[in-house]
Amino acid sequence: MLRFLLIACVVAVSPVMVQANPTAEIQENNFLDLVDGDGNVLIQARGVDAVNAEARAQGLAFPALGYWSPEGHCFVRPAPGDCNGVFKR
Repeated sequence: MLRFLLIACVVAVSPVMVQANPTAEIQENNFLDLVDGDGNVLIQARGVDAVNAEARAQGLAFPALGYWSPEGHCFVRPAPGDCNGVFKR
């Protein structure tokens, strides 16, 4: 019985662990996979705050599926460069 309960808990929590972390950049290949996803929208702006503001203006779903920038600029404040975010429509 205890083993069944433990397995049920792990199965229930595991989808939460695979979701993108909206406070850190993801790897480039994973990000590009998200960009190609059906119903996903790419937003580019200067830093994560500007990306989120543009996504909200377009009425996209939160949290973001992922953020990425070639130079790691997304979560640096003030943002020294462009950041890319992917959101669900």
